[in-house]
Amino acid sequence: MIILLYILQAITLTFISWTVGLLLNNAIKLRTFYGRISHLNFIKNDVLSKSIGLSKFGWIIKNSFFRVFNKNLNLKSRPNRDDLQRLRTEMVYAEIGHLIGFVFLLSVIVIKLWNGLFLSALILLLFNIIFNLYPTLLQQQNKTRIDDILR
Repeated sequence: MIILLYILQAITLTFISWTVGLLLNNAIKLRTFYGRISHLNFIKNDVLSKSIGLSKFGWIIKNSFFRVFNKNLNLKSRPNRDDLQRLRTEMVYAEIGHLIGFVFLLSVIVIKLWNGLFLSALILLLFNIIFNLYPTLLQQQNKTRIDDILR
């Protein structure tokens, strides 16, 4: 029963992290450093991205209800350069939002560990990886593919 409560708490905190990411992202998107962080790329190795299952995660996102969360990340027809640049901007926005959410939940995880709630922290860490870190990494991978096309 306690595990179920921890899972429900992790779901709730994940949605809260998305909201925090959205709000903070809106607050910083016009700052000068935003352009610098728009070029983040944590995984530069295709072998590593495949070994952690990033392509499978991308397939799940494209073929599940998660694809409806951000309709701005879809292309309806063959894109031109402007479409790709717009898509890249939307990807950066989604990436930074998830990254902010990831850091927010990491702080909650540290507090849980400090208070000895190890199982709760572990479950929240798993949710944080799946729902914030992997989307960040996927956006970075897709953004890199767009950058290669735009060059």
